[in-house]
Amino acid sequence: MLASGLAGLGLGIALFYLNFLYRALGFDARAIGLLSAAQALGVVAGALPATVLSGRVPRRSAIFIGGAITGLGILGILSQADLTPLFISATLLGMGGIIVASSGTALVADATSGLDRPRMFGRQVALGALASFLAISVAGALAAPVGALIGRAPGDALTIRAVIAIGGVLAIVSAIPILFVRTPPIAPGALDAPHRRRLLLRFVLIEAAFGFGAGSFLPFQNLFFADRFGLSIAGVGLALGALAVAGSAGAVLSGRFLVPRLGTTRAAITSVFASLPFALAAAVTGDPIVAVGALGLRAALMYGASPAVTALQQSSFAPAERAGAVVLFAIAWNGANAVGAALSGLVRADLGPAGYTANLVTLISSYGLAALLIHAFFRAHEPGGDTAGTLPADSPA
Repeated sequence: MLASGLAGLGLGIALFYLNFLYRALGFDARAIGLLSAAQALGVVAGALPATVLSGRVPRRSAIFIGGAITGLGILGILSQADLTPLFISATLLGMGGIIVASSGTALVADATSGLDRPRMFGRQVALGALASFLAISVAGALAAPVGALIGRAPGDALTIRAVIAIGGVLAIVSAIPILFVRTPPIAPGALDAPHRRRLLLRFVLIEAAFGFGAGSFLPFQNLFFADRFGLSIAGVGLALGALAVAGSAGAVLSGRFLVPRLGTTRAAITSVFASLPFALAAAVTGDPIVAVGALGLRAALMYGASPAVTALQQSSFAPAERAGAVVLFAIAWNGANAVGAALSGLVRADLGPAGYTANLVTLISSYGLAALLIHAFFRAHEPGGDTAGTLPADSPA
């Protein structure tokens, strides 16, 4: 949990500034969309190494390896200015991230069971969101003093790179708590693709719907507030920080109150559907305060849905299959996310700030589809992964 918080703090600072760095380097909306897609493509490219590492080395060691690859990506972003090397560096960010996520998520699932699992995932999401709030708030305030220290404007590329470097150092420090983590023992078995293929396919379709919708808007929230409402970098930091706090509250409240009362599946469906009107309100408003409030409520509901969906997935597969399942879900989510990000860049290049409305409508449609799929596939589903040693292939459990 401490490692998640520190990593969220460091990477939150770095990721907050990526789009501003790309713009300071002279890239247009199409190129920024492509660079955002590169990070998602890196996840797809890193899926096979993540699976191999999960089966060959302890989860803790895999987390260290993924962190090292992420560090290489940050170094590339700090040192390069052309599209191709920046694309490669952004790809390394995604590649390292999937290696960390596949083993880290499985590590949490291995150490929990029952209602403790969605609660722990909720706490992890909440801590990451709070760390992101601190990161974004700090990042937005850092640009001016760092720029003054080095004699550059807050929006200058060198200033932004200096702030990203601060975030990178904090992310490296997050590896220290992992040294004290012991990998819980799990039942023997290969870490191949999950055994129940029909169940896997259903989750993959849901992840693809979520990923496409998310890629259409979420990577560009900072530019949304800057372009549509004219907020400064510090103002954007406050806006995104408010969204992070709302998301953290939603993750905690969902795990403590909503999931125990509705069950994991109904809690996820309810949260996703409830979030859609607020995304629509943000799409059409011309008031930045209304936009922050609407997107904050959307974030609270979706951060509440996220640990419920993750718990449903992880509870449906045996411990030996979980890391592989995370990788395959990440392929689906990030592959669709890359397509959504690239297409959204083209939309904004043609429509300008009005393109963000189309981006949000795409998110609403995709998330609505994902919630319908969860209902159709899992309304009567009882996860049996914790005792799945004897289940046959393609079992619906």
